[in-house]
Amino acid sequence: MTIIKRVLWIAVSVLALQGSCAPTFHLNTDLLSQSPVRVDLHVMSKCPDAVQCEDVFFKVLSKVRVPVKFDINYIAEADASEPFKHKCKHGNPECLGNIQQLCFHHVYPDWRDWFAFNLCMNQDYGQIGLENDLAPNCARHLKLDYALVDSCVHDIGVELLKDSANVSKDRGIRTSCSILLNNELNCVHDGTWKNCAEGTTVEDFVQAIESRYV
Repeated sequence: MTIIKRVLWIAVSVLALQGSCAPTFHLNTDLLSQSPVRVDLHVMSKCPDAVQCEDVFFKVLSKVRVPVKFDINYIAEADASEPFKHKCKHGNPECLGNIQQLCFHHVYPDWRDWFAFNLCMNQDYGQIGLENDLAPNCARHLKLDYALVDSCVHDIGVELLKDSANVSKDRGIRTSCSILLNNELNCVHDGTWKNCAEGTTVEDFVQAIESRYV
């Protein structure tokens, strides 16, 4: 389809943990009639595969030149006997980490904000969900108020985890990190890249996304 008019260039810069430059996203979006390409990651917050996957997709989203609808959902098993009403593969701290990230997403719905928060936490992912200041420090470095997120964690956090885990369950996703493009499984990182017919480099993922914007 012919491009009507190139209208928007977005560049967002945020600070990351340890004073380094936070992710800067450059998205050229064209005013077309198509829907954005859906890009979904299904992860566990303390999973090294999630860290690898999210690092790659930070680079991918920095290069993509078509509109995307980016989202992350979490993998957990409902269990009313657990403190967070779910069983998480990497223990209760992971359930809390999932909830912290979901609440940041809930309070700050612009994906450039909540994804930057995830990436900041990933720099010390072994500490996610423990009794420390990792989450509030990441919010502080992004110049965003963590108090609102903390209130969410204690108020509706478990419900957000339930809803997110149900999305993963309904899609039949059990492995972190699973990548879906337009609701179809594109690739999995589980120790290594698996079932990735369109390739595993940043350029491969960019091409896979852009090819779906037709």
